[in-house]
Parts: sequence; C-alpha cells; structure tokens
Amino acid sequence: MKKFVICIAMLFLAMSTLLGTSKDTDKTLAVINGEPIFESEFNTIFIPLLEEYRQNIPTSEQTEQKENELREMVLNQKITEIVLKQEAKKQNIKPSKNDIQEGITEIKKRFTNDSEFTSELKKENMTMSDFEKKISEQVAIRKLLKQNLESKIQMPTEIETRALYDMVTIKIKDAKTNLHHEEDALVSNLAIIFKRLSSEQIRVRQIFINLPKGANNDTVKVAQAKVATIKKELQRQTFADIAGQYSEDPASRPRNGDLGIVAKGDLLPVLDKTAFSMKVGDYTKEPIKTDIGLFFLKIEEKYAKKDIIFNDVKNDITEILVHNRVSKAQNKYIDELKSKANIKINKTW
Repeated sequence: MKKFVICIAMLFLAMSTLLGTSKDTDKTLAVINGEPIFESEFNTIFIPLLEEYRQNIPTSEQTEQKENELREMVLNQKITEIVLKQEAKKQNIKPSKNDIQEGITEIKKRFTNDSEFTSELKKENMTMSDFEKKISEQVAIRKLLKQNLESKIQMPTEIETRALYDMVTIKIKDAKTNLHHEEDALVSNLAIIFKRLSSEQIRVRQIFINLPKGANNDTVKVAQAKVATIKKELQRQTFADIAGQYSEDPASRPRNGDLGIVAKGDLLPVLDKTAFSMKVGDYTKEPIKTDIGLFFLKIEEKYAKKDIIFNDVKNDITEILVHNRVSKAQNKYIDELKSKANIKINKTW
C-alpha cells in the first residue's frame, strides 16, 4: 500500500497539555495504568471546545446533556491517547529528530508566523521543550498505528469500488439501497458529496470584517472605518492584495482571501445568492452584511453543473474505502488495548 491513512486526529492535543495548576490540589478524573488525567489538563482541552459549542449552537438547542456528552468525548479521547502513548513506549517506538521536526512543522503551518505560534505556546503555559515532548509522543502514536495496522489493511478492488459507486448513484435518485445502517450511512454521505461535486461551483476570494450581530457602537465604528479603507484601497490594489492585508478571517487571509472551490449551497445563504449571480472577475463594491460580519467577494472562476462518472471519482472512492477500513481496524486495535489496560474513571457526568 503506497499510502497509509491514519484516521485518528493525530497531534490533536499537541497545543494543549501542561498547566500552571498545582498537581497537589488538582482533581484526578481518571487513572490509566497508574498515569492520572488531572482536571486542569482535561479543562485545557475541554473549555475551548465548550466555548466553541456555545458560540456556534443556538442557545435554545444547548443542553446540559450535550455538554456532558462533550465532556465524555474529551475524557475518552484523552484516555485513548494515553493508552496509545503507553503502548508505543512498551513497543520501544522512538521517533527520530527528523520525525519530530516534521511534526513541529506540521503544527506551525496552522499559524501565520512564528510570533503567533510563540504567543499560543505562552497562552497554553507551554515551553518549546514541553511542546517538542508532546509532538514526540504524538509521532510515536502515529508510528505505532502504522506499524501495527498497515499490513492488515487490504486495498479495495475495482469491483468493490464500482459497487460502492453504483450504490451511491442509486441513493442520489432517492431509491432504496437495502443496506445495513453503517453501510447506508457511508453511501448517504457519499451521495451528498457527489451532489456537491456535480453542482455549479465557483472559486471565490473574500475580505472579511468581523462585526457580530448586536455589536456595540464602538465596534461598529471600527468596522465601518475598515470598510471605508478597503473600498479606497480597492481602487489602487488588487483584491487579493487587499484581502491579504485587511481580511480578518485567519484561515483565508494567508492565502490572500482565497476560499478555493465552493459549491452552490456551501456559503451562507446571502453570500451564496450574491456569489453565484456574479461573473468571473466581478467583486462586490459594497460589503455583504451577515450575522457574523461583513464580506467583500470576488469571483475568480466558475464551473457549470456536470454529471459525475465513475472514472472521475474512482480514486476518491478507493481512498474513502481505505479510510473506512483503517478506521475500523484502528478502533478494534484501540478497544483491545483498552480492554487490557487498568482504567479507573473517577468522574462521570
């Protein structure tokens, strides 16, 4: 197999562990083969997720049960990480300096510059030495999974790939597939992806100004001043250059506002309606107002609707089947390790 796909979110805890709280007063939520999970360590991971949940989910839909499910997920994720880390150590798996450096580089790519990365380390109360240790552990886990699972994963045959494609085309037509729940879920998800790939698409660039609904007058004035500056600068510079300088979206700003290819329905409704009515090269002279902020958009490319044929998606389907098989093998492997581990959970919600 040329490429081994690891499904678990490797390095998912690489920016969050060491805390300033004294371990003497810290509560122990769980103990795995003698290694504790402290409440402070747990909260470093959980609290940002809880804040994101509360920001993105309507208040009317937020419940204590859902928050507790999030707590259970984080605790289980941390238990899984420790079990895997301990097994990697048991099997004497040690990452090379090059492996560790590649892991560090992988994380650093998420930040605009070194200063932003260093600032995040300080916010997490983590030294560079602490960070390198965490990366070393996560790379060791990645090697452990590859070493123990790669030989067990068989590449899908073309017959299997074609069969899945046929099931998806049936699903797109809203016909019954008579599949088991798990298989039907996979086919349903692929049907959504296929519909998206076949729909009208555009490559769009944005300039985003943060202005949440209900913002105070001072915030509004600051946003309006930024809009005025952007409109003036658009007379002198390219849209891409302005996006790189002024856009407040941390994900697209490093790419000069480029959102890549988006399908009809991907964007917020008000943005979607405007963007797909524009011509290539057009940009909005006035910002589009949404509940989260103001958007200037420019259309770089347009693609018409098209039919999806097997050869167009053959490689993608093969990769999805591999990913699915790796995920099952990985979950089974982790369950086996957990069943042999001495896990004591002191806190439930």
